[in-house]
Amino acid sequence: MLAQLFLIECKQTIKSLIYWLIVLALIFHFTSQLGDMEIKRKPEPGQEHYGQMKSQDPKLIMKSTLGQLTEEYWRKSYKTYPIGFYKNVTLNEGEDKRIGEILKETAGIQSRDEAEQTVEAWYDAQQESQALSSKDGPIYMEPLKVDPVQDLDYSRFNELMDEADQILGGGSSYNKVSRENSAEIPMTYEEALEEYNTLIERDRLTGGYARLFSDYMVIFLGILPVFLAVTRGLRDRRSMMQELIYTRKCSSFTIMASRYLAMVGMLTLPLLALSLIPLSKCMNYAQAEGIAVDMLAFVKYVFGWQLPTIMAVTAVGMFLTELTDTAAAVLVQGAWWFIAMFGSVNNMGGGSYGWNLVPRHNTSMNWQGFHDGFAKLAANRALYVTAGLVLVVLTALVHTQKRRGRLQFRGKISANRKNKSEV
Repeated sequence: MLAQLFLIECKQTIKSLIYWLIVLALIFHFTSQLGDMEIKRKPEPGQEHYGQMKSQDPKLIMKSTLGQLTEEYWRKSYKTYPIGFYKNVTLNEGEDKRIGEILKETAGIQSRDEAEQTVEAWYDAQQESQALSSKDGPIYMEPLKVDPVQDLDYSRFNELMDEADQILGGGSSYNKVSRENSAEIPMTYEEALEEYNTLIERDRLTGGYARLFSDYMVIFLGILPVFLAVTRGLRDRRSMMQELIYTRKCSSFTIMASRYLAMVGMLTLPLLALSLIPLSKCMNYAQAEGIAVDMLAFVKYVFGWQLPTIMAVTAVGMFLTELTDTAAAVLVQGAWWFIAMFGSVNNMGGGSYGWNLVPRHNTSMNWQGFHDGFAKLAANRALYVTAGLVLVVLTALVHTQKRRGRLQFRGKISANRKNKSEV
């Protein structure tokens, strides 16, 4: 009976307009974020640049952060990621004046004209360096760095940058985590080769890109499944099918389990299909370079990283819709998703996954961080799988009570209103 109901529910899901809108949203998100994904090439000796690596030197942190603040102050435009998505911030006169005062105190830049001169001098130097270089290849521009004033204390610098971040609404380049990740130093050939070898040997190439794929896709999986669950739950009420369903001989658990498995399964299919695109890129590169890869890496990460989020969000939608006969789950899940996204901004590089609904690892590298944080990530994913299953059981219990004529909150409220109007 469960298998028959499962197939029926899958057919119902396929017929749902909301389902196809979700699929289109996932496709658009994938193509806009990962459509031009390139595989990291093996570094060769004698290259002019091998990329950058992070530095925790306070002086370098100040110079890098002040360089970005100088450029954004000159442009009157600030990049922020308040909940993980790009937002351009333009300040009012009072806020702009305060940013100017902060820049003056930290970098000694007196005006926007002086900031412009600093940026132009940096740009001219970069152009000249590129012109003098005899190397062919991509253009590399050294980020703008601005020296702090001589007597600037590091604690005072942090205090002023925190204030700048608050003025910009959070998620800017001046919050604590972004500052500490802003300082970079050039990688040597040996360091670049070690990073590449880690990707090839430890991650077998596909593992790193499967994490990157999971990082981007899990963002919208923290909210989209709730719309499908709510729509499916309210469809029976709109079509007056609830009474018929209540009289079925099938147990409530069988009905709810089949519905849940169908929605979770149908939401997982487009992820598996989309994962074939980056997998094919990895396979083409591996074949050309003679590299052995893990062909099942993307499947593992879809089920291990993304599926638990789908399960939890779908279960929230089912439970609250069954309990209230309303779309309240959209508001509840929307709030949870917003909090989860805001909480993940500072952990996008991976390694510190915590208990977030949408664990982030916004790089194909950092195998060591993933390895160090794997136990916590596994516990995180197990928690959401368990939460999803528990909520489905609770949904079945609520459904059972409704079949017995109980927990009809909406009906009772409507009846009370009708009685009062008659009086």
